[in-house]
Amino acid sequence: MRKSAIILKLKPSHWLPKTLKNRLFMAFVLLILLPHACLNLYNFNRVEGVLRKQTADQNLDQMLTMNKSLEDFLNVVYKTVILMEQDTSTAAVLQNPDAFDSLQRVRLIDTKFKSIMNSLFISLSPVYYTIADFSGNVYASYQPLESLSYSRMTQEDWYAKALERPNVFSWSWETNYTSRDVSRSPQLLTYATALKNQNNTTYAAIRVSVDVNEWFRLATQFSEETYLLLDQQGIILADNKTGRTEGTEKLADLPVLGDKGYYVSGNYLNIYSKLPRLDKHLVKQVPLDIIYAEIDRLKRSFFIVSVSLTLAFITITLLISSTITKPLHHLQRRMADAVNKRFRVQLPEGNRQGEVLQLTRAFNQMMADMEELVQRLKEEERKKEAVRFQVLLSQTNPHFLLNTLNTIKWLALVEKQPDIAEICVSLGKLLEAGLNSELELIHVRDELHLVESYVQIQSFRYKQLFAVRYEAEPGLEYALIPKLSLQPLVENSIQHGLMELAGNGLITVRAYVRNGKLNLEVEDNGAGMKDISQPGRTRPGIGISNLRERLELLFKGRSGMEIVSLEQGTLVRFELPLLLSKPYHEQSGLNAELHLLGDSP
Repeated sequence: MRKSAIILKLKPSHWLPKTLKNRLFMAFVLLILLPHACLNLYNFNRVEGVLRKQTADQNLDQMLTMNKSLEDFLNVVYKTVILMEQDTSTAAVLQNPDAFDSLQRVRLIDTKFKSIMNSLFISLSPVYYTIADFSGNVYASYQPLESLSYSRMTQEDWYAKALERPNVFSWSWETNYTSRDVSRSPQLLTYATALKNQNNTTYAAIRVSVDVNEWFRLATQFSEETYLLLDQQGIILADNKTGRTEGTEKLADLPVLGDKGYYVSGNYLNIYSKLPRLDKHLVKQVPLDIIYAEIDRLKRSFFIVSVSLTLAFITITLLISSTITKPLHHLQRRMADAVNKRFRVQLPEGNRQGEVLQLTRAFNQMMADMEELVQRLKEEERKKEAVRFQVLLSQTNPHFLLNTLNTIKWLALVEKQPDIAEICVSLGKLLEAGLNSELELIHVRDELHLVESYVQIQSFRYKQLFAVRYEAEPGLEYALIPKLSLQPLVENSIQHGLMELAGNGLITVRAYVRNGKLNLEVEDNGAGMKDISQPGRTRPGIGISNLRERLELLFKGRSGMEIVSLEQGTLVRFELPLLLSKPYHEQSGLNAELHLLGDSP
C-alpha cells in the first residue's frame, strides 16, 4: 500500500500546476522561452558553422596557392635538367671525359652546378644534383654523407630507373644522402633520368633531389598559424612552429583525409590540402577562439537582453492573468451547474466589458445552442430507430422469396415438372449468391456454376438456340474473381448478341493466365458491336459498365477491361491479379487440373 502511494506521488500529473496563472507561466516557459532559446542556440551554431566554412575556404585558397607554388618549383627543377642536357660544355665533359683533365672536368661541371643553384628560379628550396657518366666519373653539387663511389652509385635504384625509364617524369622519395651539415631532412624528393645527345644516345644518368622540408619551412616562416606536413599515416613530418621532427609523432584525432577539406579537433580548426606530387597532406591549424571571438561577444550581449526581456514579460503576464482568473472562476462554476440544469443556464452580462463580455455572451449562446442540439439528437435517435426497423423488415423479403422458390421447386417435383424444378434451383443459386453480401470474391469454379445456372434458365426461354462452351487452363479452379462477374457478360451476349440469330449461337467462356495475371473472356458469334447504333440497342449494356466499376473498386488500377469487335460477334476480356485460395480440406495441390466443363445447352 505504501509503495503504491509513493508511485502515485511520482505521477507527472501531480507535478503540473493547478491554477490558471501558474499554467500560463509554465506554458510561457515551455512553449515560448525554451523554444526561443533553443532556436537562438541553433542559429548561433549555424553562424559558427558558416564562419568555419568561410575560414576554411579562405585558408584552402592559400594552401592551394602553396601547392601551386611547389608544383611550379618542381617543374622549374625539371627544366634545369633539360638545360643541363642542352649545355654543350657539360655534354662534352660527360661524353668525352678523356679530352679534359680531372680538374678541368670538375671545374666545368661545378661551374654549371653553381650557375643553376644561383638562379632565382630555384631559390625556394635547396636542390641537389648527382651525375654519373659511363666512364666511371661521378659529379655532385653537394657534400655527400658518404664519399662518392661510382660502383656504389651505379648499383642504386635511381641509376637503374634513369636508364630503364629515361622518358618517364616521376618523382619519388629517397633517404637523405647529403651530409648533416647540408640538410637534416629525413627524406628528399628525387627525380632521375638519362641525359641524351642530339642523336638520342644516352651518355649519362642524372639524379635531382629537392629538400621539401626546407621548402615547407621557407613557405611558412612568416605565418602566425601552425602548419604541419603529414604523411599518409598521419605522422608529422614537419612543423613550422617547432621546427623539423624525426617523423615519429602522430597527429591526434585524425580522420580519413581526402584531397581537401577541414575538420574540428580540440580547440583547433584543421584545414588540409593534399600535395599530389608528394603524396602528403599540408595541414593548417587555426585556433577556434580567434574565429569565434566576435560570436562569443554577441552571445553574451544577446542573452543579457533576452533574459531581461523575459523577466519583464513574465511579470506582465502574471499581472494580466490575475485580472482574468476571477471572471473565469465564476464562469467555471456556472459551467458546472450547466450539466445539472440540462444546459438551462445563463450568465448575467452586468457591467462586464471587453473580452470578458464577449466570452459571457458566447457562453450564453453556447448554452442555448446545446439545449437545441440535445433536442435534435433525441429526435434523430427516434428516426434512426424507425429506419433500423425498416431495414430489418426489408431483409426478410429476399429470404421469403428464396423460401418461396424452394416451395415451388418441391411442388414442381410433386407434379412431375422437372423443368420448372430445375429453373427454381438455378434461380435459387443466383438469388442466394446475391444475398451473400459478405463474400465479394469467389472461386472460378463457383462462378462457372452460377453461369451454368443462368444459362440453364435462359435455355428454357430461348428453346436451346445457343450453346455455351467453357475453356479454362488447368490449376485455375481456385482462382478468386469478383462474384457474378461472368454471368452479366453471358447475359449481355444472349440479350444483345444472339437474339437475332436463327440458330447455331455459341458463347465461349475462357479463363487463362498471361503475364502473371488472370484473364477472363466471354466471346459470342452474335450481332457484334455494329448494332449499338440501331434504335433500341444498348450493347455493351449496363452489366459491363457495372463490372468495370466493381473491378476498379476492388483492385485499384491493377485490373483492366476491353471490348473487341470480331468479324462475327463480340469479345469482352478483363484481367485482374492472379489470386489462388485453395480450401484447406482439399487434398490435391494448387496445380490440380480444373475439370473442363463440356458444351452445355
